[in-house]
Amino acid sequence: MATSGSTDFTMSAREICTSALRMIGVVDRNREPSGAQAESAMQQLTLLLKTWATVERLWLIAEGSTACVQGQAAYSLPLARRVMSVRRRTASLDTPLCQLSREEYYDLPTKSAEGYPNSWFFDPQRTTRTLYIWQTPDAYNAANTTLQYTYARVVDDVDSLNDEADVPQEWLDALIYGLAKRLGPQFGLSGNPDYQEIKLEAERLYGALTADSQETAPTYFQPARRF
Repeated sequence: MATSGSTDFTMSAREICTSALRMIGVVDRNREPSGAQAESAMQQLTLLLKTWATVERLWLIAEGSTACVQGQAAYSLPLARRVMSVRRRTASLDTPLCQLSREEYYDLPTKSAEGYPNSWFFDPQRTTRTLYIWQTPDAYNAANTTLQYTYARVVDDVDSLNDEADVPQEWLDALIYGLAKRLGPQFGLSGNPDYQEIKLEAERLYGALTADSQETAPTYFQPARRF
């Protein structure tokens, strides 16, 4: 018997929330959750995803590029939760830039100095996410250079029960268990033996998948470069 040859399985937020509510016994197996139950579960699903995104996940790591502008130090990166590295690309040559702390960047005496960008600082605030570089690009770099950056992106919101959760399919089981674990106390199930089993399984799945979603290449340490 042949396999399906299909690898596009996914679940909507409605299906995830319903599965979690059924798992903890709030909704009968053959019934759908009420509108209020589904909306409450969807809110908790979004909060869970936002919390999970604070730990590095391979599927949330992305590459970006922005054009250099002469004399411009600040570049908006609205999708970046954290910037991991920045490179200056001229023609086909990439040159890594040195990361600065907030204090190091703001202590620079002339932030508008023009030349080759060689350092960067990323400032994530509640409504803005800004990459600062130093030096600012001069005319040559503005015309011939782009900034390439590796970043951990912001996880998508769940705005509708018809939305898919922003996770790979292998994380869906852990997501259902994690949501059930999160919902249990809201429905007074903290002392329920079955709920305790759900908590343990949620933690086991999360731990196994977190270990699986990490880089496997070796890591080397060297002194930081300074401009």
